[in-house]
Amino acid sequence: MKAKKVELIELFYDLIYVYAISRLTALIEEPHNGMIAPYDFFKYLIMAFVILQAWLYLTNYVNRYGHWRWWEYGVTAVNMIAAIYLSNTISDDWEQMYIPFNIAMFVMLLCVAVMYLIQTVSDKENAGAAKNSLTILSFVGLTYIAAFAAMLFGAANFVIWLDVAAVLLGAFLPFFIRGKFDKGIINFPHLVERFELLTIITFGESIVGMTGYFDVRNFTMIPVIIFLIVILLFGSYVTQIHYLCDHHRNERALKLMFSHYFIVIAVNLITVNLHLIQDSEINHLFVSVLMIAAIIIFYTAIYSDSSYYKDGVRFGKADISVTIGIALTGAALIMLFRDNLYGLLIGALFMAAANFLWLIRKYRITKCAA
Repeated sequence: MKAKKVELIELFYDLIYVYAISRLTALIEEPHNGMIAPYDFFKYLIMAFVILQAWLYLTNYVNRYGHWRWWEYGVTAVNMIAAIYLSNTISDDWEQMYIPFNIAMFVMLLCVAVMYLIQTVSDKENAGAAKNSLTILSFVGLTYIAAFAAMLFGAANFVIWLDVAAVLLGAFLPFFIRGKFDKGIINFPHLVERFELLTIITFGESIVGMTGYFDVRNFTMIPVIIFLIVILLFGSYVTQIHYLCDHHRNERALKLMFSHYFIVIAVNLITVNLHLIQDSEINHLFVSVLMIAAIIIFYTAIYSDSSYYKDGVRFGKADISVTIGIALTGAALIMLFRDNLYGLLIGALFMAAANFLWLIRKYRITKCAA
């Protein structure tokens, strides 16, 4: 398969999501009674999925049909303006944010729908996937319109549930609305590179989040351990997705899309946790469970992409047993020493390092066999 170049405008578009992801972390950085309130955490997850879906809608269009004609630049610019507004709506006060949030999301959907509509008219022979996407976007767009109507009629309590419905429709309708979908229009190498860039952006936010630990006036090993955790998580991701997976394939890539939702959210949660553990009043059990859950979600998500491995590479029973053993051992260390910051971080470091070394081992065996 011929690789499709990631254009500079796509990288520029991603910069908006640097800002959006940084805004997301602010939703759950302020603990209440030593932990994140369940409703705040729920809002965070909904906002995260909505933002990632907004990014994916345009990314999918560009991957399948984008040639960066003049009108595509114009519509993308409008989409980017709406994305910035969407990012600025993210706040703790849902009552103040839901109107501009839903309007911005609807405008972004409309931009992508216009692109697909033009595609169906200009190239009718290869418009099967474009029509599928238009149908999906119509259902999702109508849900956001319903959310706006709920605001107008004073049913604000239903708005967030309609946003949940919009997320679920966008996520699961592709499994049911297939139509005349030609997988040949998907450029898998381009799609993988786009997800890699989004993940790098998210790791970049983690790097920014940890800088507060690097106090030149008071040297400790804590920032060193934190940096090692983040770099080993990143190394695990790169080894699994970039080196072990075969990028030159003909796939619809739904699993790749779903897994990266959880990869990005997991890395973001680890970033949040690095902020929370600095709070002297934080509940140690809460941050310990959050750290364990985030790391397990991260590795479960990247290992789910093992179905994309190159020929001769597989994720077998031994891999499953080892990764479960690593998770249980690391979780036990974190829980056992949860009242000690070094203990918590060493447990997380063990999980990241052990998984990274196991993946490197698999990569080396594969390279020698080749």
